[in-house]
Amino acid sequence: MAQSQAAPGSLAQSAGASTVGIIAGGVDSTGIRIASDLSRLLDGNDLRVIPILGKGSVQDINDLLALKSADIAIVQSDVMARALADGQPSMQSRVKYIAKLYSEDFHVLSRMQFLCLADLNGRRVSFGPKGGGPAITAEAVFEANNISPAALYLEHGEAIERLKRGELDALVYVSGKPSHAFDSISHKDKVHFLDVEYLPALQVNYLPAIITPEDYPNLVAPDESVGTIGVSYVMAVYGRTRQPERYKVMSRFVERFLSSYGKLNGAGFSPRWAEVNLRAPVKGWQRFEAAEDWLAANARPGAEAAPQIVAARMKTMLRQFVESRKSASSDQEEFFNQFVLWYREHGVQTPQQW
Repeated sequence: MAQSQAAPGSLAQSAGASTVGIIAGGVDSTGIRIASDLSRLLDGNDLRVIPILGKGSVQDINDLLALKSADIAIVQSDVMARALADGQPSMQSRVKYIAKLYSEDFHVLSRMQFLCLADLNGRRVSFGPKGGGPAITAEAVFEANNISPAALYLEHGEAIERLKRGELDALVYVSGKPSHAFDSISHKDKVHFLDVEYLPALQVNYLPAIITPEDYPNLVAPDESVGTIGVSYVMAVYGRTRQPERYKVMSRFVERFLSSYGKLNGAGFSPRWAEVNLRAPVKGWQRFEAAEDWLAANARPGAEAAPQIVAARMKTMLRQFVESRKSASSDQEEFFNQFVLWYREHGVQTPQQW
């Protein structure tokens, strides 16, 4: 009887809490794990944080703008560049970001007969589901390279099987590495990863990245590595004004998230939180006002010295890189690109730890 009397009270208390819905990725995605972590950390009597399975970056942004239950979306940062390219300048004020999160890698897996990205011109390439993050990045990559494949928009599992049967020439996928999405295929299926050159047109919205034999021993030869790009994810929010009641709820969420962020680097939470730098800007995006206000009010002492610390760190890493190379490339641009890739693999990703 005591339990039956207490239950309605606790249910009523929970139901009366303000809710924040976070829409993110698929069931096995990093995004939904991040949303689940936020729920575990921040969910309480006066604030409910509810993860919601998403359907790709474009649809998730549309849901963020249209659904009352969606307050935050964890999406690829290049969704903003796509919106602006499609003639939607108002998107920058309608959708803002709280923080830049982790990065994932752009994979291009092709039949062995294709040796470079240009070989896929006119070929059958799966971009993943229409409107999904991989499709957005694929369109940007091939456009930057002036390559026009015959794009198909298939689910990844179907694309893998078609690639095995020779009914597809290549597929793209965005995920952290190593990804279980490639567990069912190997070099025995006569496939390999293709390099994606870090072109100037891609440097605005992407990071350099590298795929190594350690990541995929069954797809990358022991003495090879594959250059590619990294895609950043952001915690996006509907850019509401300061007046509505929902702004107060979102401000509460932002304050609790930013002030307790350090706990997310503890045991039981995704290791991807270690990549997050709360103060990192995102090109093309505007910061949500509540987050901007909190960061300004909680500026770290000595933050003005950060650029000098970064420069010193870079110089140290450059010396280590030069020493690790028996023979360096005489081409300065190529040498720098090699260093950028090496630095991303060996450098510290969180400036607050420097």
